[in-house]
Amino acid sequence: MTKHDDIGSLIKLNEYCVITFTTTSAALKGEKLMKAADRRFVIMPTPRELSTSCGLSLKVKPEDVRESYRILREGGVDVEGVYHLSRDGDKKNVVPLHLD
Repeated sequence: MTKHDDIGSLIKLNEYCVITFTTTSAALKGEKLMKAADRRFVIMPTPRELSTSCGLSLKVKPEDVRESYRILREGGVDVEGVYHLSRDGDKKNVVPLHLD
């Protein structure tokens, strides 16, 4: 599987984690750190049910969320929140994660 295929499968997940940021510059710094660490993620618009502070978030697989969060925090990125989302038909279930 290529990295592109893996990202394509990440976009279509029904169960995933979202990392939100306080500012757009924090989101862009986070994207840069994740790329440098060769992590699998997708930058996406922040779902409105999570936050209205920054329009960008990172979407990661649930099994990658702890390592992704660690990379961001060690890189000095101001993370606003981390959430586990799952779809049940048209309904989105949102669970805040407390990783500190």
